[in-house]
Amino acid sequence: MNDSDKLNGFWEEGYHYYLEIRNETLTVRDYRRAICLTTDISYDADLLESGARTVISLGDNVLSRTYTGDMMTEIRELSYENGQLQLLYYYTIMGETLYTLNKVDHGPFDHITIRDDAYLDQLVGVWKEWTRDGAGLELTICGNVISWCGRELGRFHVVSYESTPDQVYLVPENLIDDTFGVFGKLQVHPDMLTGYMQVFDVSTPMSVFTREEMLDRIRIPEEALRPAVHMMNAPVDGPMGKEMFGMPGNMGMTQCLDPGMADTEKGPEKSRTDPKQTSKSEGTEDGQWKCCPECGFVLNDMPTRFCPNCGMSLRKQC
Repeated sequence: MNDSDKLNGFWEEGYHYYLEIRNETLTVRDYRRAICLTTDISYDADLLESGARTVISLGDNVLSRTYTGDMMTEIRELSYENGQLQLLYYYTIMGETLYTLNKVDHGPFDHITIRDDAYLDQLVGVWKEWTRDGAGLELTICGNVISWCGRELGRFHVVSYESTPDQVYLVPENLIDDTFGVFGKLQVHPDMLTGYMQVFDVSTPMSVFTREEMLDRIRIPEEALRPAVHMMNAPVDGPMGKEMFGMPGNMGMTQCLDPGMADTEKGPEKSRTDPKQTSKSEGTEDGQWKCCPECGFVLNDMPTRFCPNCGMSLRKQC
């Protein structure tokens, strides 16, 4: 006997990993259902059929590598016993974790409902970015293709998830990726699309898109009125910060000034400090800006020639 039907099928751990075994091939998917390993397997099918614990040998056991090619995560051991798979997972930073997987009767994307038929027609056309000064840049939907500022971002599906069936999103066609370039997963609301943007390591406030004629009538979500937040952790002073980053207090979670989404006339939150009121001469002795002179983004001695928020050159003017 070369293989066992006891193994063939889908196996789910609950969150982290989802496995598919077909005879002598193993496919491992991560929590996003993206394939992180496909490899040949072998095992003693007679031993497995007898009910004894059976170790499954993998042709390749590495799940992920660093940018230098070194192993980062791997499967230390995969075994079958009492109708379950035991996956011994190893992460170079955290060590070993044992996951238990049970056989399931659903495919990797059964928790997703594709809703193109119900939503595509009403999504087609031009959407304008809302700003406090009126219409911003254009987002265009033509069929199942989404474009931003004239640049195609890719094909998409309109979906909802089993966990939140009443919430509707636009996600890449492969149902695996989370983003369209700079945009996070776009959510569909009546007369409005919303989604976060990522600029370098800064998550800017939620972008809001609507039809041009609705710019003055939609209710802007509170999330869109919050200031940008630097994605790294709170500033850390002392030797550890200096050792890790070459300078103390540079780990971030820097609250940045509002880049312009907030508007006292269009939302419940009051407008924060106007970036233009920030002193344009505020810099360090060595010529580095403490804040961007254009938008007020707090740089925290960040060694950069351009503002990560608005792109303005930070070279000192003579």
